[in-house]
Amino acid sequence: MPCEKKKEKLKFLFKMPVKKPSHFFISSFFILFLIVFFGSQIGCQKVSSQEARTIKLLSLLNKANVISSPFKSNPVLADREDAFPVESFPLAITEAGDNPYNIKRRLHISSNYISIIFSPPESRFDLEIDIPPKCSLEFGAGLISDINYKKMIEQSRSKPEGVEFLIRLKNEEKDWLIFQKFLEMPEEKENRTLNFGFHRLQLPSGGGRFHLIFETENGDGAFAFWTNPIIVPQKEEPVGLILISLDTLRADHLSCYGYHRTTSPAMDLLASEGALFLEAISTSSWTLPAHVSLLFSADCVHHRVMAADDRIPGNLVALTEILNQNGFVCGAITGGGFVSPKYGFARGFDFYNEAEGSVNFINSAELVFKAARSWLENNLDKDFFLFLHTYQIHSPYHSPDPYGRTFLYPGSSFNEINVEHYVGGKGGIFRPLSIEERENIIDLYDGEIRYTDEALIGPLIKWLKDKGIFDRMLIILTSDHGEEFYEHGAWVHGAHLYQESIRIPLIIKFPRGIFKGEKIDKIVRITDIAPTILEALNLEKAQPDSWDGRSLFPLLRKKEKSDRSFLADTCWLSGEFCGDDINLLPLTVATNQGQKKIIFNRPWTEELSKIYQPAPASWKSMEIYDLSRDQAEQNDLSSKQPVAVNRLLLALQARYKLLGRLARSKIILSEEELEKLRALGYIH
Repeated sequence: MPCEKKKEKLKFLFKMPVKKPSHFFISSFFILFLIVFFGSQIGCQKVSSQEARTIKLLSLLNKANVISSPFKSNPVLADREDAFPVESFPLAITEAGDNPYNIKRRLHISSNYISIIFSPPESRFDLEIDIPPKCSLEFGAGLISDINYKKMIEQSRSKPEGVEFLIRLKNEEKDWLIFQKFLEMPEEKENRTLNFGFHRLQLPSGGGRFHLIFETENGDGAFAFWTNPIIVPQKEEPVGLILISLDTLRADHLSCYGYHRTTSPAMDLLASEGALFLEAISTSSWTLPAHVSLLFSADCVHHRVMAADDRIPGNLVALTEILNQNGFVCGAITGGGFVSPKYGFARGFDFYNEAEGSVNFINSAELVFKAARSWLENNLDKDFFLFLHTYQIHSPYHSPDPYGRTFLYPGSSFNEINVEHYVGGKGGIFRPLSIEERENIIDLYDGEIRYTDEALIGPLIKWLKDKGIFDRMLIILTSDHGEEFYEHGAWVHGAHLYQESIRIPLIIKFPRGIFKGEKIDKIVRITDIAPTILEALNLEKAQPDSWDGRSLFPLLRKKEKSDRSFLADTCWLSGEFCGDDINLLPLTVATNQGQKKIIFNRPWTEELSKIYQPAPASWKSMEIYDLSRDQAEQNDLSSKQPVAVNRLLLALQARYKLLGRLARSKIILSEEELEKLRALGYIH
């Protein structure tokens, strides 16, 4: 099929209207219930511009719609943290529009974050809206008891028995009570307790102009809330988009990238069904800054998330915020840690889980698949974006049997390992090991890849095919960074920017076989993924000018034939949580001019030698490699081309000097969150 016809066909598949972005105690059953429900506010498909999209009522709520609320009668309350549930946070204007009295919030329940409208009685919201024909209304209603609630009750000296939740539908002819539910206050315990339920109502089949009125009555002082109410139109084939980030997966250990072992049969299948990008480069060699680049299309020097206590700046626009505002229900199943909502990753997501992909679970890949299936299983009637992330491949390498032994040779010294602990902590990453130890470590790493392939990627593909929706799905598989096995004198990741650390897999399976079997050998960037998603959905006009990436469609259509320029750096790995000395870690920067890759390293110091024992065997201030001939980066050409490189160095220095003057948003991590980062090996 000629390229231009491919383009026309793809536009037809995803044509849709564009909306620009605006600038306790809880059971495991309930967690699963959350996953299922917030998937339900969730398939890629043939979409015409006439088809209605999911209406996010939360984004329509503004001060004019708030008819009554304790916060309206006493606005001072809106500035008091103790007037709201513990661990609930106001939604940003970029994801939810106007936020009257801070009642649009993200509520943290166990390992999940959900979007709510906080509605203590008497609260009444009146939304006038055009409802398309054949729609349903989906929402949750709940009560919460926590420390802040108990304080409010003590002050008011009255204790509510429960709250009446009501929804009315009204037009010029009639006033319907379409929902009425009395919820009793949950039992008070040390931790938070909930009384919570999800609901789906059919709206008038003919549609029309209506007032949709949400009310909470009785129960003064009760912490009542509605969860993410949405109006869902009937669609023949809703749009489905899945983005998968397999943390710490280096591209050259996948079979489809030429690896000598069969580590990735399912990923190879996905690559054969889509486009394979052979030279995709990340912006960093550790999780936090690289994932900001993935989801916000920003280079590190732009997003400035440089340390473990940095928060994503509020002026950046997330891919999910754009999708959310264009009718997509957005969900995430992740491993938390450096992709925790604490950093700002939940922006634009209706549901965000930070547990299933955790490094603490030996089978996190399987858990992510099961949670994803639950999220999708009953909810293939809506446009959705699902982000999946797991630390399964990340050290420690300890996949379930028999996968941990898949590639081990007889007589191997160990069948699981935490590499960083084995070499003596972060300060031991430059320590040499024997050839046998190195091979043993690589065998275990490859076993993690094979397990992830068989426990997550394979089952997901099979499930989508069994449901008959695989062909119309847009599926993207990538990673944040790779892993070092002492190719350049270091272990794990974060210290260097060689190819083993920043060359990542990138597979894009488009709907209907578009670009099937394509292989792109030009350098592309992790920041190009989000713009590509928008163009695939015909939402490219919504792309913010601030994004650093560009759509990959020109390369796929053969209209662009050059390598793209990347900018990567190691940032500063920790900040105060490792002690001030860690900030002395040399900032390493890498960029390219075509296939010429240039690496700049800040000078090594005596202070660093006190932290890193042994010190690296070699540490050059500048390195140049010709990737077209030297992918392994063994032949340094820096002594032969100093003039051009010095000009580039001066330009980079000026850019990073400007960065140093800019303020960075900080977060405070709890002891539990710090422990997660310790488990990942990032902090001591």
